Amino acid sequence: MTKEKSEPHSPSLYELAWCNARDAIAATDYETGLIVAANPACARLSGYSLDEFIGMHYTQLYSESERERLMQAFETAAQKDSSFNDFHLLRKDGSLLPVNISGSMATLPNGRRASIAIVSDITELASSREHIAVQNWALTAYAGAASALVQATDSQSLLHSICDAITHESAYVLALVCFAEDDAHKSISYAAFSGSAKAFLQTTHATWNEEDAFGRGPGGTSLRTGELQLMNDVETFTGYEPWRERALQYNVRSAIAVPFFGIGDRRGALVVYSAYANAFQNSTIEVFKHLAVELGHGLRSVEQDRLLQLEREQLVAAKQSIAESLVATVSAMTTTMEMRDPYTAGHENRVTELAVAIANEMGWSEDKILGLKLASLVHDIGKISVPAELLTKPTRLSPAELSLIQSHSEAGYQILKKIPFVWPVADIVRQHHEKLDGTGYPLGIKADLILPESRVLAVADIVEAMSTARPYRAAISLDVTLQEVESMAGTKLDADVVRICVDLFRNKKFEMSMPILA
Repeated sequence: MTKEKSEPHSPSLYELAWCNARDAIAATDYETGLIVAANPACARLSGYSLDEFIGMHYTQLYSESERERLMQAFETAAQKDSSFNDFHLLRKDGSLLPVNISGSMATLPNGRRASIAIVSDITELASSREHIAVQNWALTAYAGAASALVQATDSQSLLHSICDAITHESAYVLALVCFAEDDAHKSISYAAFSGSAKAFLQTTHATWNEEDAFGRGPGGTSLRTGELQLMNDVETFTGYEPWRERALQYNVRSAIAVPFFGIGDRRGALVVYSAYANAFQNSTIEVFKHLAVELGHGLRSVEQDRLLQLEREQLVAAKQSIAESLVATVSAMTTTMEMRDPYTAGHENRVTELAVAIANEMGWSEDKILGLKLASLVHDIGKISVPAELLTKPTRLSPAELSLIQSHSEAGYQILKKIPFVWPVADIVRQHHEKLDGTGYPLGIKADLILPESRVLAVADIVEAMSTARPYRAAISLDVTLQEVESMAGTKLDADVVRICVDLFRNKKFEMSMPILA
């Protein structure tokens, strides 16, 4: 009788998932706080070997400044499954890694309770958030300055209002408007300035003379050359030596100087200083370039107050230019979002096209349509807070994952609410998934409590989303899509908006920029 040859051990799916997971997974004894099990990804993320990792107290893996918050999160996860952002894993080499922590409770084979933590590296997400924050600073400053430009009645109040509006955003510690004086010393005069670091300006000397050591700063160089000057970091910028020490004392880290022509082609420059190094990126540079141009236009406009009709025309043109710049800047923010999710590339633009077409059919004013347009362009900006892998996941989402994606409406509101738009852009974005019967999110509001712009955006968003392919399904035909929104008319969606939308496609041959299925 021969002994059968035993089959080699074949790892189970659980073992494969544990060993090959990209995210770190660790089990911590609830009573002692000691890590009792960890997968290989824990070693990769932390820099510790598994032998070193297992047996550590979980708080040792985070900086002292985060430990109290971490222990609170640990207790929260003991009560219910929870997810936490804004933590940093303290690696063995002392570096900090931004992470998301998902926590839940389990019972170990020995009967002891354990906290199961899934720790995900969100470096890319943190970088995207930083980029959005930089754009937000500039957009907030621009929106306030734009209001000053439209309302100004004289040049002095215009300049002061613009500087005040820029430095209302705490990232900008000093804003000034200066002019080149054609005297023997090539001195600089300051027409207006504002900000927490204005004492720095009052205790420094500057010229636009290239031969003078005090003539090589961003403002003086911009006035002399007529070109934009960028100082990414005061500590390394060549030519800033005379001011470096005092600049750091006043929390000045980076600056941009943009030249413009004032009244009678007088050479001026708008100079903005930030408390952060590298605070002026490509999209924000464009914002301040637009603002400097409009500043020059504004100065010339208010000087011509005797020609009332001409002044009105120039202010209307300036307002239109401001609106276009706002749209361009918001579009740049949308592009940043779409880079994270290739399947929805162009989604915001197509939704905007349809929403604006519906609003035009409804007879809305140009001003109201512009507010809808801006909100439509950024209606999904809150997805910056959603992990990219969920946005492109090709399979059905779990309830927890779906809840995380649905949080984007509220996240978008939080990003936009402090920007002083003259339209309720943040509220429109917040409500674009609300339904007339109260079954929407995030507020669950009903009927007339939902903004008209949000009702239009809701229909446009559904039609575009159904009509284009997603990772988890193919595109749905136009006829089926329109039948679906018609089935919700009057109950979940605004009946008039649905009627106009359907009429646009069926009778007026409307098409979005990327053709949808017939």
